[in-house]
Amino acid sequence: MSIRTRRQARPSLRTRLGRLVEGEERQAVVVTALFIGAIVLVVLALVGAIGLAWYNDNLRPLARVGSAEIVPQLLRDRVTFETWRIDRDDGRVTQALIDGEIDATTAAARHQALKNQRDALSTSGLEDLIDIIYQSQLATGEGITVSLSDVDARLANEYAGVEQRHVLEIEIKPDAADADAGPTVTERQAALAKAQEALAQLDAGADWATVARQYSNALSAPAGGDLGLVKPNRISDLEFLKALFDLDLSGTTQIVRGDDGTYRIGRVTEIVPAGEELGLRDGLLSRMPEANVRQLLTFEAGAEALYNKITNDALAETPEQARIAVIYIEGLTGDDPGAVEGEIDYSEIVFAPGGELETAPDLPAEDPAWTTALADAQATFDELKAITDVEQRKTRFAEIAAEKSDSDTGLDGGAVGFVTRDLPPTAVGDALFDGTFVDGDIVGAAPVRGDAAYYVLMFLERRSSPEARIQAVKDALAAPGADFNAVALDLGEGPEKDDGGEIGWLTKDQLSEEIGDAVFSLTVGQVTDPPVELGEGHYFIKLEEKATRALDADQVPSIRANAFQTWYREKKTAAETDGTIVRAGEADVTDGLTDGDLLQ
Repeated sequence: MSIRTRRQARPSLRTRLGRLVEGEERQAVVVTALFIGAIVLVVLALVGAIGLAWYNDNLRPLARVGSAEIVPQLLRDRVTFETWRIDRDDGRVTQALIDGEIDATTAAARHQALKNQRDALSTSGLEDLIDIIYQSQLATGEGITVSLSDVDARLANEYAGVEQRHVLEIEIKPDAADADAGPTVTERQAALAKAQEALAQLDAGADWATVARQYSNALSAPAGGDLGLVKPNRISDLEFLKALFDLDLSGTTQIVRGDDGTYRIGRVTEIVPAGEELGLRDGLLSRMPEANVRQLLTFEAGAEALYNKITNDALAETPEQARIAVIYIEGLTGDDPGAVEGEIDYSEIVFAPGGELETAPDLPAEDPAWTTALADAQATFDELKAITDVEQRKTRFAEIAAEKSDSDTGLDGGAVGFVTRDLPPTAVGDALFDGTFVDGDIVGAAPVRGDAAYYVLMFLERRSSPEARIQAVKDALAAPGADFNAVALDLGEGPEKDDGGEIGWLTKDQLSEEIGDAVFSLTVGQVTDPPVELGEGHYFIKLEEKATRALDADQVPSIRANAFQTWYREKKTAAETDGTIVRAGEADVTDGLTDGDLLQ
C-alpha cells in the first residue's frame, strides 16, 4: 500500500504580495517609532541640559550665610550694581576735571582707584557679598534694624546728583625741616598741638576767619579759610571729605589727619542738596530690577550701620595707652661665621651677556656677548670714575642703573642694601669686603667679573654685625647717666632716630602682639631687655609714660582703619568654623560656579 503525501497549497501571488507589504509596513512602523523615541530622548537631554544650566546659573548656591543662600543671580546683581556705581563715579571725576575742581594728577589717581575696584570685582565679588550679608546679620544682634525708609533714602541717594556744601577749613601742615624725609614725630606733634589750640578756640566761640588766619597754612587762610560751595571731588583728602559730607548743617569736624599728614578742621555752613540726576535711575534699572537693588541696599545698610557702631565705639573709648621711644637695630642674629666681618651697603649696575642673567653662566668665555657686556660695563665704570662730586656721582649712578642694569635692583637705582660677604656673587663679595672704601666710591680698578655678569659697584657704608650693634646699644644704655633719646639719636637705625626714638602715644591694639605684650608689661622708665626681635630687626623700647586717655588725631586714622576689621575678623572666623558661613565645595553646600564663571 502506498502512502500519498498531501501537497500543501502554495499561497497565491496576491497573498504573497500582501504579506510582503504587511512586513514592510511593520518594519516602517518600528523604524518610525524608534526614530521618534530617539528624538524624544534628544529633546529630553536638551531640556535636561538647559534646565541644569539654568539651575547652575540661577539657583545652585555659591555659599550659605546663616539662613541666606547666595545664588549666582544674586552675585551677578551685586557685580552689576557695583559696576554701575563705578561708571557713575568715574564720570563724575571726569566732569570735576573738566570743571577745574581737581587737577589732572588727582583725577588720574581717582580714575585708577576706581579701575582697581572694577578689577577686584572678578576676584573678590563673592567674598565681599558674603561679608555684607553676614555683617547685616550681625547688625541685628547689635540692636540695629533697617527700615523701609532707610532703604528708600539710600536708593534716592544712589540716583541723586552731586550735593554741594559751603565749607570752611583750617589746614595745618607739619613744618618739616627735611622735605624729602617728611616731618619727624616732634614736627608732627607741634602741628597737632597747633590744631588742638585752634579747635579749642573754635569750641569756645571764636570767629572762624580769625582763627583760620592765625593758625592755617592752607591757600585759603587769607580768605579766612572759606572754600565757598564745593562738590565732593573738590576735597582732595578722602578722610576730610568723608568727615565734611557726614556733617549736619553748621557742624564742625574734629581734627582730621589726612593721608598726607596734614591736620584739618572743617565746618559746613550751607548744604545745597542735589535732586535726582537725569538718566541714573534708567541706567541702573535697565541692568537689573529695582527689587534686586533694594535687596542689596538692605544688606549694605545693615553692614554700614554695624561698621559705624563698632568704629565709633572704638573711637569713643579712653583706653590705656603707652608713650614709648624706640631704638631699632636692623638685622637678625645667627650662627653665620661670616657675620663677624659685618655688613656693607652698596649699589650695583649689572651688565649680563645678552642681557640674560639666568643663561649667562652657561655661555662659553669666548662668546662675543661677554665682550659686549665688558665694553658696556667699562664705559659706565669710566664715566662714573670721572665724576669727582660724590652727590653727582650717586645721582648719575642711579640714573644709569635704572636705564641699563640687567638686574631687578635697577628699579631702585641699583640699591642693594646691607649684605654679608656670602650673599652677593663671590667675586662681588670679595671686591667689597677686601677693599677699603668711603661713601660714594666706585669699587676696584675695573668692573668686577662674576659668573653671570660684569658689575659696576658703588660702596656706601660698612657696619658691624647685628650682634655687635645690639651690644653697643646695651653698653650705651648701661652707662651711668645714660639718656635713651641720645642713644637712639646716635645708634638707632630706624626713621624715628631723628626724634631721639620718640614714637608717641599708642594703644596696645595699635602695636603688634609681641611688642604690645612687651610694652604693657614694663614699668614707666623701663627698657625691654632683651630687645624684642620682630621682622628683620630688634627693638629696644622704653616706656616713657602710661595713662588712660582719649585718642588723639594721630591715632584716629589707624583706629578707624582697623577697629572694625579686628572685631569682625574674630566673628567671621568663628562663623566659618561653626558652619554659619559655608562656601561652595564645603560641607552642606552643593558645588557651584566661581566668580569668574559668573562674569564671563
